[in-house]
Amino acid sequence: MSKRSDRQKYAACMMVIRHRLEIIDRFLARANTTGYEVPDAETVCLQFRKVFEGIAMSSLCANREKCEEARKSFMKQWHADEILRFVDALNPHFYPVPIWRKFSSDGLGGIVGHVEGGFLTRDELSEAYGRCGDLLHTENPYRPTRIDLSEWHPRFRLWRDRTMTLLRLHTTQLVDEKIQWWVVMRFGTNQPVQVAEFERLK
Repeated sequence: MSKRSDRQKYAACMMVIRHRLEIIDRFLARANTTGYEVPDAETVCLQFRKVFEGIAMSSLCANREKCEEARKSFMKQWHADEILRFVDALNPHFYPVPIWRKFSSDGLGGIVGHVEGGFLTRDELSEAYGRCGDLLHTENPYRPTRIDLSEWHPRFRLWRDRTMTLLRLHTTQLVDEKIQWWVVMRFGTNQPVQVAEFERLK
């Protein structure tokens, strides 16, 4: 069994991610703006980078005991890709698994299955995280590069959709293979993120 405080920390991490995705939505819809196109794109890109880091960092909550065993190494981790590799060495099944559920007509039962595609994979997260640096790093004034925002906007929307599909309803596997957390993000509401622990029956 995991500690309640670990589940609460995971829920808090997911809530921050949800807030960042809301900021991204407002900028993509032009409801919020800095007044300049490039800074708007940079703001969105920064939020995505923080979302990707949040997904990686939150995995530490579900693997706290193992991470504490390697605390010296863990405390040095900050880059999303490095965190993913670090946690993967402790628990190769840590990455969120998106699922769907369909309730029965009486609302008391139903079925659950894995989402087959359309979500942000671990490799895509690493690639997208690295791509964010292309937009966020300050240009060398003697070697300027042209920023084509027409390429970035479709990329932002793809990242947004795939990230929400990944997290909307997902499970995360603890080191103990019998224990899973089921997470409901509750996008579009003011309700808190829900994290419930389930144990596989023998």
